[in-house]
Amino acid sequence: MAKPNIAFVETSLTDGSFEADLAKEAIKAIGDRAEVITVDYEDLPLLNEKSKLAAPDAALAIRDKFRNADAVWVFISQYQKSIPPMVHNLFDWLSTPMANDSQTTSVLDQKPVAITGVGGFNGMFARVQLGDLLEANNMRVFPVEVGLSVPDEALATDKWVLDEADVKAIDMQADDFLAFISENEEK
Repeated sequence: MAKPNIAFVETSLTDGSFEADLAKEAIKAIGDRAEVITVDYEDLPLLNEKSKLAAPDAALAIRDKFRNADAVWVFISQYQKSIPPMVHNLFDWLSTPMANDSQTTSVLDQKPVAITGVGGFNGMFARVQLGDLLEANNMRVFPVEVGLSVPDEALATDKWVLDEADVKAIDMQADDFLAFISENEEK
């Protein structure tokens, strides 16, 4: 298999977020074994019935990124014990057929997807709900998710230095996810 393209989705759109810290560590763990496609969905409008008639340029551009991705890796934190609404909206756009998009199947169909979360046990609700949403969209959810607890000091300072165990967990997830991507391409 050639180097896979992996679309990275961070649930926080804030620079320097904890999700961004996890994504940066995952990029290090992947190294040169894959290409990373960053997904910026800040300009994506709320999906509604009229949107299905003609997707805006922002939605079409994001759909193209996912169409060109071999896999997806989502870095999530919970929002009121749920998936952040903007993330749900993103996956709604990706899974809904659009009149001005020639692809008849979802750009998510059968794509492997990994989930890495902020919040440890407390962030479990969002990770489970996200996994359910992605499975409902016919994605192949990687069975090993990682949920890392943010130290109180990091919450107070907004600066999270991942410890050795956190880095090792992401390294292991990256190794196993790359193998999962390869196995799923062969099917």
